[in-house]
Amino acid sequence: MSVFKLPTWVVKALDRLRRDFIWGSSNNSGRSMHLLSWDRVCLPKPLGGFGLLDLRLHNIALLLRWWWRLHHDPDTLWSKLARRLFAKRDVNLPPLAWNLCGSFFWKDLLSLRFYFQLSSTSVIGTGLNTLFWYNNWGGTPLFYCLSHPKPPSRRFITLRAAVPLLQELLPAPLTLQQSNLVELANNLNFSTLPDRVDWRWTNHGKYSAASTYKAFMFSGKVLSPLRFLWKIKIPPSVKLFLLLLAHGRLLTQDQLLRRNIPCTQGCVMCTQMICETAGHLFLDCTFATRLWNVLGYPESGSDPNASLQDKLLTRFAAANNSADKLALIATTFWGLWLERNNRVFRNQSRHLGAVHHWIICESTLFVKYC
Repeated sequence: MSVFKLPTWVVKALDRLRRDFIWGSSNNSGRSMHLLSWDRVCLPKPLGGFGLLDLRLHNIALLLRWWWRLHHDPDTLWSKLARRLFAKRDVNLPPLAWNLCGSFFWKDLLSLRFYFQLSSTSVIGTGLNTLFWYNNWGGTPLFYCLSHPKPPSRRFITLRAAVPLLQELLPAPLTLQQSNLVELANNLNFSTLPDRVDWRWTNHGKYSAASTYKAFMFSGKVLSPLRFLWKIKIPPSVKLFLLLLAHGRLLTQDQLLRRNIPCTQGCVMCTQMICETAGHLFLDCTFATRLWNVLGYPESGSDPNASLQDKLLTRFAAANNSADKLALIATTFWGLWLERNNRVFRNQSRHLGAVHHWIICESTLFVKYC
């Protein structure tokens, strides 16, 4: 993955194997049920996903190392060979001006030019090695963010040469973006030091595949209120269960009916003849209500119209960030689910006291060993 750009069909085949591993193979008996979309599964844990790698973005993040080496290790054999075979004039020129005839490896690198320009920033010294249109010296390469045509004779003009010619390069009337650009360019302080390329996604300015992948994954996304689940001292299987519960993806009766899977309706915990939902099973069922009361977490009068996720967050908020209480609440949800499954699939049931005792013991072990 760090040498070649994976073809789309390879990424899809690998993702299919990973999906079958998580949700179960579809070759055994009928079609396996994927409870969450694959995009959500691949989201980082702070964004509410399972934290699995997005293979396409991870592949891109690894390949950008070669662009970094081309700029920062010019004396290596690979860099010299690449310049000699493919660079028409200078490595700092945009890839559009490079020789497109080459190996598949080289063509793959050229296809990632936008990602490199997005991830790098030019630290201005003399301004002689930074291109006005193509290098990222003002936040975003101007070639991608300004819509008006670039003068053909000035396409590869350097930043140092462009500053005195801003009126020619950016004809009036100027937009707000262009006005800010002119002000930024006029305030540049050129020095005798050579220009250099820094990495935007690290504090030290050096390339890092991990930071690049993280930047790509977190870009434009909001942190999930469920990210605290990964810090609770419970087994990973229970954490994944809680995520599915919060997203409304547990296979309760209402979810089975949505998938056109026939099932006998009725709550096996309280024997009410209603369609079982996650909200009823874990919060509104008389068995669940009595269990929460015994544990010291009675119904606090939350909004009945609130979503299931909001109700779960309210329940966990009652723990006041106590590790023991968070584990106890999480284990209670887990215990209710296991008890429900025992009654449905094994026709075995335990009384409230036995379930309560099991939850106390399990949560204590979780906190101690997880």
